[in-house]
Amino acid sequence: MEILKLAVSGWFARALAVAARLEIADILDDGSMTAAELAERTETDPDVLYRLLQMLTVPGILERDGEKFRLAEAYAPLRADHPFTQRHFAILSAELYDDAFAGLMHTVKTGRSGFQEVFGESLYEYLETHPETAELFDQGMIDLAAPVAHCLVQQHDFTGAKTVVDVGGGSGGLLPGILAANPGLNGVVADRASVCSRGTAALGRVRDQEVLDRISYVPSDFFASVPAGADRYLLKNVLHDWTYDNCVRILRTIATAMAESPADARLLVLEPLVENDIDGWRAMFQAVACDEGTLGLDEPAMRRALEEGGFTVESVTQLPTGHKVLEAALRAS
Repeated sequence: MEILKLAVSGWFARALAVAARLEIADILDDGSMTAAELAERTETDPDVLYRLLQMLTVPGILERDGEKFRLAEAYAPLRADHPFTQRHFAILSAELYDDAFAGLMHTVKTGRSGFQEVFGESLYEYLETHPETAELFDQGMIDLAAPVAHCLVQQHDFTGAKTVVDVGGGSGGLLPGILAANPGLNGVVADRASVCSRGTAALGRVRDQEVLDRISYVPSDFFASVPAGADRYLLKNVLHDWTYDNCVRILRTIATAMAESPADARLLVLEPLVENDIDGWRAMFQAVACDEGTLGLDEPAMRRALEEGGFTVESVTQLPTGHKVLEAALRAS
C-alpha cells in the first residue's frame, strides 16, 4: 500500500494544481459548498468535479461536511488573497517542474539536465519564449519570497541602510516585506531584462503604494555587473541554481559592486542548503532543472564559495523557512 501511495502521488499534485487554477480555495473561502455549487462557479462538469473533490480529501486538502466540501485550515495558503499564498508555486511545481522530471532518468544516468532533455532548452531560455509560464514563475517566486522576508526582518537589522539590491530577485518578491518594515530603505531588483519589464505588474498583489514606489528595477547580468554602492545585497535562492564555479562568478560580480559601497555594507546569502537526507529532493530538483552539474551546497561549501568570491562570513543564522542566512562582508584587499 505504501508503494501505491507514493506511485500515485504525482496524480494528487496535478489535482492540487487543477484545484488551484479553478480557484476552488478562493471560492470556498471559509465556507463550504456542494460539488454542484462549485461546478457552477467553476464552469466544470459536476460529476467529474465531484470526483476531483473526493480525491482532494485523501491528502486532507478538503474536508467533507455531509454533501459539502470545505478547505482544510492547513491549506488556507492556496487562496490567492492569503498573505503567504503558495497558490502559484503549487501550480508551477505540479505542472512545469513535474514535466521536467520526465527527464529524471536522463539526469541520473548522465548527470545532465533533465529539463534540457525534455524541453530542448534550459529553464531560463524556456521562460524567455513562454510568457504565460514566465508570469506564473514570477508569481511562484513571489509566493516563496514573502514568508522569507517576514522572517528575515525579525533577524537582521537594516537600520542605517539606505539601499538594498536584490540580486537575481525576480520580480522583487522579497523586497516589499523588507521595505515595509524599514521606511527609510529603498530596494533595487537586479535581474534579466524580461523579468524586470514584468516586475511592477507582478507585484500587483502588494497594496501599499508607498512601498512599491521605493522599488526599482535594473536589468542586469549577474555574471557581468550589478548595481554598485548599495548598503545591502541579497541573494535568495539564487546560488543553489548554479554550479560551484558559477556561484563564485556571481559572488565576484557582487564583490566588484560592493567595492563602491560604504564600509559597513553587507551581503546576505539566503539559501535552503543541502545538508541532510531530507534535503535530497531539493538537490535532485537542482540536478534536473538548474545549471547543468548542480547538486546543491552545504554550509562549508557555501562558505568556501563566499571566500573565493571575495567575502568574509561574519555570521550564520537559521530562518524558520529552512533558509540559512550567511552574512558576509567584503574582504579587505
